[in-house]
Amino acid sequence: MKKLITICLVVFFAINANAVMITHTHSQGIGSYDVSFNSGGSYTSSYLGRFVMSVATSTTLPANYPVYTYSDHPYSFYSYCLEPTQSIAVGHTATYDFTIGSLAGTDGISAPEAVLINELFGRYSPLLSADPTGNYTGGTFRTAAAALQLAIWKINLDAATETLGLWDFTSGLMRVGTITAESGASKTANVVALEMLNSLTGTGPMAWGLEGLRSTSTQDLLIQSIPEPATIAILGLGALSLVRRKK
Repeated sequence: MKKLITICLVVFFAINANAVMITHTHSQGIGSYDVSFNSGGSYTSSYLGRFVMSVATSTTLPANYPVYTYSDHPYSFYSYCLEPTQSIAVGHTATYDFTIGSLAGTDGISAPEAVLINELFGRYSPLLSADPTGNYTGGTFRTAAAALQLAIWKINLDAATETLGLWDFTSGLMRVGTITAESGASKTANVVALEMLNSLTGTGPMAWGLEGLRSTSTQDLLIQSIPEPATIAILGLGALSLVRRKK
């Protein structure tokens, strides 16, 4: 059973010598809308979208950290929230363990749930460092980002009781209130999220390197690591070998 906590502020704390301070510098989505995480017992205003996190320029990060340059923050990366009941806001800073962990086991995510999240990103957002893409229609970038966040929460909280192809936001632990369509989009984020969820089979295209950035007392983050050069070389050799065999 997943642990539900009331909305709390980001906490400042130290984990170990490998700890790194991470600041939420920017957000990209459709804003805050009512979502319930307790079977409709109460709704809370939750930000729907993805987040830009930044670390100090003096911090030494692992080679496969998903770093890109955003504005005046050269050491930044995209992330999505894994824990719907813990809040993060622009300007908040928290300390995370420097070591990136696997997605399964983060915030109680089971191995089958991790497979569905990997497929979700394999289909709709090949890299967190790139804009979300996918075969949905009627959406915008911000709508897609918001839809991915809703889909992550739904999988995290309700995958064990949902039926593939029949996901909905009117039952289960996570339910969605009224959402206004983003300017330029013909579909709302929850409609796009359901289209994404109902395309999942558990055997579709899987994303590379989805991992959980863990904290013991604040929001766990979903990020996507970047293959290290040696890994890319191995993957390339494997692909070349397959081509040669076919020939």
